[in-house]
Amino acid sequence: MTGSRSRFAPTASRFIPIRDTGSAMADQYTMIDVADPDPVPSEKSGTPSIDLGEALGCEQLRPMLWFVEPGNHRKRYHSHHTQEEFYYVLEGPGRMIVAGDELTVPAGTAIRIPPDTPRKTFNDTEEEHVWLVVGAPNVEDPGIVHEDPRPGEAE
Repeated sequence: MTGSRSRFAPTASRFIPIRDTGSAMADQYTMIDVADPDPVPSEKSGTPSIDLGEALGCEQLRPMLWFVEPGNHRKRYHSHHTQEEFYYVLEGPGRMIVAGDELTVPAGTAIRIPPDTPRKTFNDTEEEHVWLVVGAPNVEDPGIVHEDPRPGEAE
């Protein structure tokens, strides 16, 4: 990761749940400060990420924060069997390929991708990209790997 971290950059090593213990509704929700945990490299791509779903106890969603470093082309060009995905660029612009189209996605832009549409994020810029990525339903769906339209760039 780059030396200058964004406002989404984690600074501590663990999640600290924030609860309003004075409220009768406190057991009805979970809230965390996303600046608390350190990103952990993804087992599949090595992309630093924060598993918000695990931290929040999500049952129906798989929300993640991805920190896509400059030069990162490791994400697989893939689709899913059942999981659709929502991508939102917090800091960017983000770069991705969806259904063979290479896209520059401005910060503040959201994309919904159905399960069977191939996609991947990458970073061929000088700046780190920060994505909020949410998959649903929250099922183990390892995906279907497709031939990368940018051969030679996947690591």
